[in-house]
Amino acid sequence: MKLLKTTYITTTALTLSVSAAAFAGSGNEAYLDQIQSGSGTGTNSALITQSAGNDNEAGSTSQNIRQIAQSNSKNDLYIVQRGDNHDIGLNGFQQLAQYASSPNGNTASITQSSNDNVVGKVTQRNRFGGAVGASGNALTILQQTGDDNVITEVFQDKHKGGSGNSATLTMSGTRNTIALAKQTVTGGSIPGNTMTVSISGDDNGRGALGGYAALSGASTSELKQGFEDLNNGNVNKGNNALALDISGNSNQFGVTQDGTNNTVGTLSITGSSNELGISQVGDANTVQLAVLGGNYNNVGISQTVDNNWAQVDISGSSNKAWVMEHGNRNFVDHWVEGDHHTAEIDILGDDNSLNTHQRWGNGNQMYVSVTGDRNNNGGA
Repeated sequence: MKLLKTTYITTTALTLSVSAAAFAGSGNEAYLDQIQSGSGTGTNSALITQSAGNDNEAGSTSQNIRQIAQSNSKNDLYIVQRGDNHDIGLNGFQQLAQYASSPNGNTASITQSSNDNVVGKVTQRNRFGGAVGASGNALTILQQTGDDNVITEVFQDKHKGGSGNSATLTMSGTRNTIALAKQTVTGGSIPGNTMTVSISGDDNGRGALGGYAALSGASTSELKQGFEDLNNGNVNKGNNALALDISGNSNQFGVTQDGTNNTVGTLSITGSSNELGISQVGDANTVQLAVLGGNYNNVGISQTVDNNWAQVDISGSSNKAWVMEHGNRNFVDHWVEGDHHTAEIDILGDDNSLNTHQRWGNGNQMYVSVTGDRNNNGGA
């Protein structure tokens, strides 16, 4: 039953509510189109609540959810769905701030409770917000206490100056999927993006990454931060930060960061048979795999270019780790506690340092390859 289809063109606020009190039953649909015209200030603001029943849609395969803010305005959107088999943005969920004088980014919050819910493609762009102090886009997605939920694609893009994008993705349950979450910045002196992903439950991710977590050429289950160089000669790309916390079993995720001064930090994996691949391409990047606890986990870390640092701290048993550093002045700190672990350390370049220990357990194996000059010259 189609209960709501709304087009709104203004700079004020719009609230759309589909609740049990107003509409009993399931199969409700809500569409939204907000376009701020002219050059005035204001906010496109909307709340969509589908709080009872099942099989509700906020945006379908044929209808969009869209907010477009122009000069000096911004977009705010909040969606709450409770129940099973809900969909958001199957044909696109778009927030666009697209004029050069706009200092404001987009804000969106999505909450889905229960099972078999889908967030389709979420796009946030502050395409020309290049003013000093211009803010990036902010997104929060919470899929809680349910199974078989999906986040298909998240894409945030910020154009030069000001602050970067921020995203917080939280999933609890089993067989949940984040296929792709991507943050980019384009043009000029570029700020960094931040992403925080928390996964609790089993069989989350999307497909197996392969041995040593494919080091990570992930094309599925990928968390990606980087840049798109639309203006040749851009500088200061990077400064991205990603925090990933996985608790549960048989989860698979890949992390990719491009540029300089990127970090994958406060990262922990507790559980068994998890796969994680991390790839950083650029200078002065850091991976801090603070805790890898549990059994039969498979981790691969690849850092290329110079001045990178990788720390891997492993406990439990029968875990596998592969750290590859290709470049100069890179540092690997690898500590292992427990039994039957396998480690492979591959260093190519000059002036690199390796500090690795397997002293607290039995049946551990380590393969080390170092090629280049003046490696461990500092006495590590």
